[in-house]
Amino acid sequence: MGVLPVADRDFTMIVECKQSGQVLELWNLPVHRWCVRHLSNLSFRLGNSKTNATLVVFFTSAFFHEYLISVPLRLFKVWGFLGMLAQAPLFPVSMLIEKKLGPRMGNVFVWVSLILGQPLAVMMYYHDYVVDHFGQEEIQAFGDLDTFRNSTSV
Repeated sequence: MGVLPVADRDFTMIVECKQSGQVLELWNLPVHRWCVRHLSNLSFRLGNSKTNATLVVFFTSAFFHEYLISVPLRLFKVWGFLGMLAQAPLFPVSMLIEKKLGPRMGNVFVWVSLILGQPLAVMMYYHDYVVDHFGQEEIQAFGDLDTFRNSTSV
């Protein structure tokens, strides 16, 4: 039995998904349920298609991801926003891979995008944070081996 049995059960459901679409839906259940309840249902009541409702959910999620990153860092960039919007075509592409190469490869595609995409976004924010708060000279000095050799004592 895990430390948090409920969370473990939810995570086990995600890991054992047979289809890539299930991973995307179960990845963050509370947010998914809120988006379905408040955004998708409202979009359907306004007469939008499922594709448009999905784009509304992704656009809103992208906005809030960017907002939650930018405000605490006082760094207004678009990496989180673009990263979330780039996930919108993830489902159709993973379904195409699933049809051509099988469900396991579709699932692998989704996991690789989740595992690589988020750390890359964090690195882009870190780079921009250092440049904005410590200056371009610090970045140049860090990359210059002569400056590094002169500043360290052996």
